[in-house]
Amino acid sequence: MATTSDQEFWSNHARSTLGPLLSLAGTYSASDQASHLQFFDEHVASRLGSQLIQPKLEYWASPDLAGTRFEVSLNLTTRGKPKVRLSFDLLRDGTSPDTFGENNAREMLHSLCSATGGDPRLMDHLMEAFWLSPSETEALRDKVRPHMQIPPACIAFELEGHRQILKAYIPVVRKAAALGKPTAGLISNALRGLDPLGYDLSYNLDLLDEYLASRQDEANPVMIGIDCLDPKTNQGSRVKVYVHLKTCTFATARDVITLGGRLSGETIVKKLNNLRSIWHLLLNEPDGIPDDKLDTWSKQERAPGAAFSGVLFSVDLAAGKKMPDIKIYVPVFQYAEHTETSYKNSNAVLKAVGHEWGQTGRFDEVATAVL
Repeated sequence: MATTSDQEFWSNHARSTLGPLLSLAGTYSASDQASHLQFFDEHVASRLGSQLIQPKLEYWASPDLAGTRFEVSLNLTTRGKPKVRLSFDLLRDGTSPDTFGENNAREMLHSLCSATGGDPRLMDHLMEAFWLSPSETEALRDKVRPHMQIPPACIAFELEGHRQILKAYIPVVRKAAALGKPTAGLISNALRGLDPLGYDLSYNLDLLDEYLASRQDEANPVMIGIDCLDPKTNQGSRVKVYVHLKTCTFATARDVITLGGRLSGETIVKKLNNLRSIWHLLLNEPDGIPDDKLDTWSKQERAPGAAFSGVLFSVDLAAGKKMPDIKIYVPVFQYAEHTETSYKNSNAVLKAVGHEWGQTGRFDEVATAVL
């Protein structure tokens, strides 16, 4: 936990990043902004640990690698207003009896769930499924410490008006290592037990299981993300399966977005066409990539093998929806050496898909002002 001086440091730091982003997003009233900063002071600052650390490179995306303990982000869509998000990883020291920090994480997640008026039942189900028993912790303690620096959970808040909606992300890799089993089977078994909580995911899970079985050596599911809400009263509440692939090519992207051809239709075609039109910008190739090379075009990463490498996808399994929604996360910092380059490319991406913030240059203005 942080000391008083650490808490003051993070509270001040939030007012130089989170504060301006809330103001410039154009979505939040003055009272909304004050509410979110007060929430940060009361519930987040004390959980961020020691003060600023030295960044390992000039430009990174991950909070710890970039020299901070939390990150702010902006969700931009053509279907609604901008939303600000705040996230951080739960810390662990590896020396206490709570070796992997799971007991502390459980207490913290329940406290934050209560503070945000969330529903802990799905979170409890996943913690029971993916966190270690005492015997598993003991067996894994010395084996993985040097190699598996994975937080017990990651936490995010979507800021809606004056409300904070808690999101929890539970890694699956450590449990798989303890049991010596693939992550895909553990995830499928855990998610098929969610019916009593209002989630009927069987059809979507059948599709995902088939796809992962066909890509066992390529696609590695690593984490589950959830909205800590009651799906029976919050339609659209999601369970997200995060899948990592080492190869960042358009062919890989198309394969996952269609789940190997299992998803099709107008929406999928539109998504792929949009992605095709901006793929070169995500890889920092502003002059474009020849059409005949697009599928297999790959680019040397700045930090190969880092936690944020290759490409990450999320398979969104929303309560009440019969088809999963696939999202892609490209680590653009791997291909651009300077923040200014990423801002410029991101603005161009938004412009290409018809977003107002790209057409007016608003994204570049806000990113430069805040960061």
